[in-house]
Amino acid sequence: MQQDYKRIPIYLHNQVLACLRTHLTQANNILNSHYKEPKVSYKPKGSVAGCAFLTRWEIQLNSIMLCENGEKFIAEVVPHELAHLITYQNFGKVKPHGKEWQYVMSEIMKKEPKVTHNFQIKRNEYVYICNCQEHYLSPIRHNKIRKNKTSYQCRKCGTILKLKNCI
Repeated sequence: MQQDYKRIPIYLHNQVLACLRTHLTQANNILNSHYKEPKVSYKPKGSVAGCAFLTRWEIQLNSIMLCENGEKFIAEVVPHELAHLITYQNFGKVKPHGKEWQYVMSEIMKKEPKVTHNFQIKRNEYVYICNCQEHYLSPIRHNKIRKNKTSYQCRKCGTILKLKNCI
């Protein structure tokens, strides 16, 4: 049964908020500030784990990665994105993962200032073949072929790709 990623299980959302509040309290205490809790939203696609919308004071999290990685995802991504918001408030517009953000991550969040994540995401891919190899197409490309809107050809042998199961 495939998980419906449009809705986050309440226990995960509560864990996100608990982590966010812990690190926000920590930041407010260390910086002697009164930052309010940012809005948290979820997006069910892509390879980006999270995104901080600086001027909207919002954190967006990848719901698929969150559901598949749980606590590890929360512990790594929530402080990372919160650090972007706090960095922006304290230092203005600076390099996204520059020395100011690294300072906030290490000294305020008490986390390693990692820039990238290692979370795997399960992708729905369709296997197509040509005369020389297999190709993995996204659902978007697969649907374009199905609706007769386009076709794709192999860059090596030049033949039109065909769905593997249909041959």
